[in-house]
Amino acid sequence: MSQEILNHPNPSATTFCVNLTEDQIRTAAGALQKIRPAYGPIIEFYSRVFRAQAAAMAETVIPPIILEKEALALKGENEMPLVTPVQFRIDVAAAKKLMGEICNLAVAYAPKLSGAGENMGRALAAEKLDLPRMFTDLLDGMDMKQTAEALDIPAEALALFGFSAMAPSIQACALQLAPYLEQMPERSSTARGYCPVCGSAPNLALFDETGARHVSCSLCSHIWPVPRMGCLFCDSQNREDQQYFFTGDEAEYRVYCCNNCRRYIKAVDVRQMGRRLYPKLEQIATIHLDMKAGEEGYRPPVQDGSLT
Repeated sequence: MSQEILNHPNPSATTFCVNLTEDQIRTAAGALQKIRPAYGPIIEFYSRVFRAQAAAMAETVIPPIILEKEALALKGENEMPLVTPVQFRIDVAAAKKLMGEICNLAVAYAPKLSGAGENMGRALAAEKLDLPRMFTDLLDGMDMKQTAEALDIPAEALALFGFSAMAPSIQACALQLAPYLEQMPERSSTARGYCPVCGSAPNLALFDETGARHVSCSLCSHIWPVPRMGCLFCDSQNREDQQYFFTGDEAEYRVYCCNNCRRYIKAVDVRQMGRRLYPKLEQIATIHLDMKAGEEGYRPPVQDGSLT
């Protein structure tokens, strides 16, 4: 399934599109702020970040990643993703500009991140950051504690700024790579708990208008179909292990939990929505569900909660 066909002309219907325009993101954020007023400030900050990312996409230039036929066949036979995260190509100049904008947004709209944004922005302006190295280390899952301490910011904030700045490049790579999956139908149909493009975990499930289940990658935003039943992470098919909960006034949201591996994933049912869907914003506006799942002893699909 290509990302393009997930666009829908009707904004109130299914839109699994990852490439909304700045105006569309603003509209989606406004609708969420009306029905989730408690999230108003945090939605305001992240919607501005996502709009900055959407604008940066137009300026991001990424050379294509070419996969040879033999390598593609090998990956298909072994159920491997097309690339590993560190193989994503980053437009460093575009990411640097975007990081500066996100630091300014943090100072202006995110009180808990303002100090980190100020320190990060200052280091960026003084050319004290080795961005290519930092981006590679983040994508490679390296421990960033020492780098964060040198910047006098929390490691979580460093990851947020870094992944947010790389997001347009990563997403552009994923969109370029996704057509390769059409040459691996057996691989894409069986992919479950990890992204068929980059191997990262999903962080949100989406039920479309037919009731089919899809999931969104926590790193590259690729959306792929998965079986409707069973745990995405441990593959348990035992119905007694599979549970879900929801709150009465949020018909579009559910949280699916597995008692075998104790992991959970939040889900959005677009059949219950009368507004435009933008997965990244839905992830932000459901933090209370993460808290409730945590209280019940379940672990999130992505430990660092990266929101790119």
